[in-house]
Amino acid sequence: MLNHVTLFASENTMGLSMGLTHDVLKFASDLQERLFGMPIAIKLVTIDGKPTKTFSGLAIIPDCALADITETDLVLLHSVWGDVDTLLDQQEELYPKLRLWHEQGIPIMAAATGAYFLAKAGLLDDRMSTTHWHKQAHFAKSFPKVDVRTDRFITATGELYCSAGLNAAIEIIVYLVSRMSSKKVGEAIEQTFLVDFRRGVTSDMASINHQTYHQDDDILTVQQWLEIHFTEQISVADMAAKVNMTERTFKRRFKDATGETPLGYLQQLRIEQGKEYLKHSDKSAEEIAWAVGYQDPGHFNRLFKRTFGVNVSTWRKQYRNKSRSTQYQSKAIN
Repeated sequence: MLNHVTLFASENTMGLSMGLTHDVLKFASDLQERLFGMPIAIKLVTIDGKPTKTFSGLAIIPDCALADITETDLVLLHSVWGDVDTLLDQQEELYPKLRLWHEQGIPIMAAATGAYFLAKAGLLDDRMSTTHWHKQAHFAKSFPKVDVRTDRFITATGELYCSAGLNAAIEIIVYLVSRMSSKKVGEAIEQTFLVDFRRGVTSDMASINHQTYHQDDDILTVQQWLEIHFTEQISVADMAAKVNMTERTFKRRFKDATGETPLGYLQQLRIEQGKEYLKHSDKSAEEIAWAVGYQDPGHFNRLFKRTFGVNVSTWRKQYRNKSRSTQYQSKAIN
């Protein structure tokens, strides 16, 4: 059961980010309490526990200081705006806390530019990530070790979740609440908040990449949904049903919008996630195949080799040898 959520806010937090996520989680808390007799403790925190202001000047009244949070189940980092570089330097106490939570396996979600906090903590080094399209170039320049994916609305690696916009952030919250509270609570959030929020917003969040630079909101909705649900057993019929299309119409529109077939896009997401597991875990090839949604490890290995030119075990060996060499060179320079 989901017992405690920590919402981190700083100066120049986006009011919409803070208000929307807080409303969604309060809704989830009320429903969880009705269904299971247990509300969710939602704590809005700042570094020092003192009030601050949003980017537009609205007052932020925290429940407590960051140091007062001793246990939590889920952490949300709100989107920020303005002079990000100065802001990051002011949040030094946050980064060791983020690293500790990550070591403990606690899911951390960064809404849009909230990804800056994860990157500053070093948690996104050599991991794929995304952020708001307006800040992608600055983000990539500021954190060259991060694999910035301009084509993704959502990235999920090692219980670190990043979104390109607020509707994508709500999609992540739906996924996490469904997993940590109950599927019924997650579905209620989706129907109450996400369905309407998608309309007229998704296209504004589209990145300037060949796969998402299009104005087909229905296809964007499915792409975003796939980026957090690709590990499940999903058919083209399931995708089409999400946007009330026939399979034939859905396949045509998906191909027209993205240049990929629906199953090709799904395969790409799974292979990318498999690569993340190879880099950051000791899971076997079989375990990785199952984790990303393939029942047949051999099929996953063949697809991986077709994509990267070598099989899973060879790629992992080459990557780790390269990483050790880079670390050795870095130490020698220092």
